[in-house]
Amino acid sequence: MALFFFSGAGKAGGYATSLTYVEKLISITERWNLTQYDAKDSGGSSETAVRWYRVRKTWTYSKTQKGAYKVLNYAKKCTDQNSGYKVFDADGKVVYEPKAAEPAVKVPFLVKVSVSDLNIRKGLGTGYDWVQFCLPGVYTIVAVSDGAGASLWGKLKSEIRWLSLDYCKRV
Repeated sequence: MALFFFSGAGKAGGYATSLTYVEKLISITERWNLTQYDAKDSGGSSETAVRWYRVRKTWTYSKTQKGAYKVLNYAKKCTDQNSGYKVFDADGKVVYEPKAAEPAVKVPFLVKVSVSDLNIRKGLGTGYDWVQFCLPGVYTIVAVSDGAGASLWGKLKSEIRWLSLDYCKRV
């Protein structure tokens, strides 16, 4: 693999595998006017200056960069898809940082069971065998999760088993 560094203005070359590599690159760049895609100075006040938004974990650690975007909304979308990342402007200031997602349900919490035939299941969902009926009373839920047959399942503290929270009332 050849590594090559040059600027359109200086046309100064670095390492290459071919003696004519620099000339070929310059010829292609000039023939297809590829310098139009060069990053412009984003710190200037010119209305035509391109603002690049960079998605990184930190400004100083550029190796974490996921991308550079002209459109802020695209940078935000990339950030939302990559936990721990932020959007930085050309000056290294954070312009977007996703809010930490609040857990849907904070545990532990208490529920009151009023029905006498609520199944305690071995796993998350009605596809798992039931162990016994949950007697009416107050129980501590230590974890919650999605599963078939209920909008939310709760893990009982006293037993390592699950019950449908659709039939419980939070205390």
